[in-house]
Amino acid sequence: MAYDLLTNHYVEELSYLRDLSFGLPNKLNTLTNGERLGWTASKTDLIELIYALQASGAIKSGTAGIKEMASACEDIFELKLGNVYRTFLEIRERKIDQTKFIDRLKTTLLRRMEETDG
Repeated sequence: MAYDLLTNHYVEELSYLRDLSFGLPNKLNTLTNGERLGWTASKTDLIELIYALQASGAIKSGTAGIKEMASACEDIFELKLGNVYRTFLEIRERKIDQTKFIDRLKTTLLRRMEETDG
């Protein structure tokens, strides 16, 4: 696992350096008005979402790996997630609300639907 993490890190750094040398901005997270998308919840919340998406089979018909999904999210939001596997273990060890971010997403979406209907 350490080898995979190190390899992934080097691939990301090489990609970043190539983009710098070509002067290409990251278009993955740029809106049409030029504003950048930014992840404003915690990194743990993003990792919980990544694992939920992977478990649901919503990305690449369930064949996408955690490592590649985490790497894509790091590129999109221009952040480093660190050791996603360790964070997932910490999420699993929660005594209460193991899926607190996913639960919050559901609650806020239902609230918005009720407000729209009302």
